[in-house]
Amino acid sequence: MDDYEGMATRVPAFEKLKARAEVTVMTRRLGTNEELAQALQGVHALLLMRERTRFLDEQLSLAPSLKLISQTGKTTSHLDLPAATRRGVAIAFTPSDSGTSTVELTWGLIFALLRHIPEVDRRMRQEVWPAVAGNTLEGKTIGVIGLGRIGKEVARIAQAFRTRVLATGKTLTDERARQAGAERVSLETLLKESDIVTIHVPLRQETRGLIGEKELALMKPGAILINTARGPIVSETALLHALEKGHLGGAGLDVYDEEPLPMEHPLRRLNNVVLLSHRGYAAVEILCKRYELAMENILNFLDGRPTNLHNPEVLSP
Repeated sequence: MDDYEGMATRVPAFEKLKARAEVTVMTRRLGTNEELAQALQGVHALLLMRERTRFLDEQLSLAPSLKLISQTGKTTSHLDLPAATRRGVAIAFTPSDSGTSTVELTWGLIFALLRHIPEVDRRMRQEVWPAVAGNTLEGKTIGVIGLGRIGKEVARIAQAFRTRVLATGKTLTDERARQAGAERVSLETLLKESDIVTIHVPLRQETRGLIGEKELALMKPGAILINTARGPIVSETALLHALEKGHLGGAGLDVYDEEPLPMEHPLRRLNNVVLLSHRGYAAVEILCKRYELAMENILNFLDGRPTNLHNPEVLSP
């Protein structure tokens, strides 16, 4: 069981699971295949927290006893579904939540950058009274890239601050944009006219590198970029350049090309960024609900009535 700071043991299903099977809670990162193979000896079911652990064919080969991976969330980018099916390993998921935790974190990053909250907090520990002026949100233009489950809520909340909201998306219609209080525009127009750009599209082949050097150059001088979606949607090299030369006023980042973000990464040295460690989903309420559902999937599998399978064909005789 891939635990997240003790969350797994806080849900009612944990005691039910302990009564049915021997349960091991894994709290450390398994950095090598040798460590993974040792940890998986005799393991029949795994509970994974989102994409924290990659299970491709190579890793699956290290767990000959494995019959089930119960995954929190629905993402499978870190799993090899065909290989799992071929090896007889069922992959269970938990239904998507509302995305409220990521919506709230997006707004936290926006305000942290506009009002320089992390900087002032740091300086309050070194100076008597830091005189740092921030910016208001009212009257600004917010560009939402991706008006889906999370993006539409970000746009809806923006109305409370009397902002203009622009939105773009591959399948976005004028009507859906209006329902969220936004105006549908092209990506180019959104980048040119927005004071704050926030990204809420999934990482797919067509969105990888969606925001690169050309797109960042289109943004207003001093504009802010927020990314709580996935790191590779934005070119890290281009983003670093735009931040270092001062074209962008700042960036609020919760996701990166490589996670954990290496300690020597140049983003860590910039003062005009707010860096979080993939916290979008990491709220106690969300984590407890996901663990509960993931454990219920394991219990149902043990009872011979598997639920929420990505690959139900694995059960075919």
